[in-house]
Amino acid sequence: MVIRLSGEFDVECELDLELVLEVATSAVSIELHVGEVRFADSTLLNLLLRMTDRFEVRIVGPLRPQLAKLMRLTGVLERFRLCGLEEEGPA
Repeated sequence: MVIRLSGEFDVECELDLELVLEVATSAVSIELHVGEVRFADSTLLNLLLRMTDRFEVRIVGPLRPQLAKLMRLTGVLERFRLCGLEEEGPA
């Protein structure tokens, strides 16, 4: 399954992100495109971590600086298969 995320993800988007997990229930693997994510907080990070518990997840970038910094600081990048994750500009 291919999922493309775009925009800003915070606590206000939590129900929308839960729907992503519900739709993906029959998937074996997920290709998650994050190149258009402008902002993310722990809400999106929690979704990503829950995905790795249920699916093989490949993250496709590029990573925008804020998301790259969040994933680096929390040490979650190594939990994903990565593709095209060159970072855009300074974090």
